[in-house]
Amino acid sequence: MNWDLRTFDVLDSTNEEAWRLADAGAPEGVAVLAKSQTAGRGRRGRSWESPEGNLFLSLLLRPAVPPAEAAKLSFLAAVALGETIELAAPGLTGRVRCKWPNDVLVDGAKVSGVLLESRTRPDGALDWVIAGIGANLVHKPIHTLYPATALADHGDIHNPVDFAGWLLARFGYWYARWKTDGFAPVREAWLKRAHGLGQQIVVRLPEGELHGRFAALDDSGALLLELPDGRRQAITAGDVFPVG
Repeated sequence: MNWDLRTFDVLDSTNEEAWRLADAGAPEGVAVLAKSQTAGRGRRGRSWESPEGNLFLSLLLRPAVPPAEAAKLSFLAAVALGETIELAAPGLTGRVRCKWPNDVLVDGAKVSGVLLESRTRPDGALDWVIAGIGANLVHKPIHTLYPATALADHGDIHNPVDFAGWLLARFGYWYARWKTDGFAPVREAWLKRAHGLGQQIVVRLPEGELHGRFAALDDSGALLLELPDGRRQAITAGDVFPVG
């Protein structure tokens, strides 16, 4: 895939800029990179700390698939991120894991995350999807729901532009394969890195908590939680934490 990488010193949000470009008719393949953000955001409306030195990248995509299928791109992005981190920091090979639904961990601490945003046409067809990707290259947030780390904590310092180039290459590979072969190979690659698979977890939902075993990832991308009574419940949204 031929990416059109557009770099900025500062933006409100790379996702916002990609959104503006999408609404103006920009084609698939535009990638927006900023040195810093003034209004970065993560999942569920949370703010995303955006100091200079970290990666803030958003990709504009226009796949010809239903909106539900496009939602699986978060797993594709996580796989591409995991591979990119190991390319940038070979010493971390085997220590990079994917945390459901769209985070990447190093030694159990969050190093990056993905935010998907999309728009549909009046007929319900997908117009565009933006994959916003943030990675802690140098700095890490302190007050978070989940432990955080940065590549610099492990002795690996990388320029965001270089890291973005490696990531675009890996994302492009998986995006082409997803369009040709569907979600199955992405799901398989994600499961090889799945954090907590087969272990006891807590899923925090707006209405409360669920406890059980992370049994599987189904074909839709839902986490299958095996409850204490043996039933399996599909989880499509929530925050996942290990037990103990």
